[in-house]
Amino acid sequence: MNPNHPNNRRAGANADTNGRRTGANGRQADANANTNGRRTGANADTNGRRTDANADTNGRRTGNSRTQAHEKPQASRAAKYEDPDVFFVCGLHPVEEALNALPEETLRQSHLYIAQTRDSKDLEPIQKQAEALGLQAHACAMQELTRKAGETRHQGVLLELPKFKYTELDTVLDALSPQPLIVVLDQIQDPHNLGAIIRSAAAFGADAVVIARDRCAQITATSLKTSAGQAYKLPICRVSNIAQTLRQLKTLDFNIVGADIDGCTESEIDYHRATALIMGSEGTGMRRLTRTLCDQTVRIAQNPAVESLNVSVATAILLHTASTQRTLPWRS
Repeated sequence: MNPNHPNNRRAGANADTNGRRTGANGRQADANANTNGRRTGANADTNGRRTDANADTNGRRTGNSRTQAHEKPQASRAAKYEDPDVFFVCGLHPVEEALNALPEETLRQSHLYIAQTRDSKDLEPIQKQAEALGLQAHACAMQELTRKAGETRHQGVLLELPKFKYTELDTVLDALSPQPLIVVLDQIQDPHNLGAIIRSAAAFGADAVVIARDRCAQITATSLKTSAGQAYKLPICRVSNIAQTLRQLKTLDFNIVGADIDGCTESEIDYHRATALIMGSEGTGMRRLTRTLCDQTVRIAQNPAVESLNVSVATAILLHTASTQRTLPWRS
């Protein structure tokens, strides 16, 4: 091969150039790999710090409650609720209380079970009460009662109730009292709190209680028992969207009042007009969107040295204050 041939010189130059390019590309690849490695490490570290920061921020947000109730929620907010086909009220006193409180239509669809081995003297009052109501008592093996009651202590007596029927909100709005008051619960989690709030709402003359379909305690055997049977007497409305419901009430000239630690005192609220009283969740209070829809917020004046009240207790206090202003038949 003639090294002086133009083509051969060009081939040699190209080979040398390609060699240098290959070497340069190799070094560049190493540099890029090194740089990407540092970037990956930096991103991983940054994302790690962000994750930790978000977790800490969310933790602080969760702990920053604005409600007057700080007990730990008992129900899972993510769980999808399914209505049970039947409810069981267990125990001597709860069954006796339920028989006194339940409407006739519900009792007609109910079944009373009494243990065969139970001392009849203890059950005699309930049997007489059931007989007066036209409700037949069924003798049942103790094992069967235990199976039906699950973990609840039944004391040898159990009342089986039909599936709970929620009331449509429009039905309530068509039959409001002269000075209507509707209690709206924004993500109350504990069924005990729900039952206690329903009992207070019935005691102080509220027109209805509104709950959400999701992320809120529903009517269960626990909430029924805590409500002392009032859940069957007071309309309980279940809606898909609390914010949309509040907007609907606004169009009907309802004053939207939310319980909040920064609100005015309870005596400053005018309950002579139509009012929707909102109680927020046990841990975090009202959600941001719910709070923006409020016309007013209210707090309970209390000793600042004492921890905030349970949400069901706070609701009872606010409802009692409302009842002193409203015209109610039993207050005359």
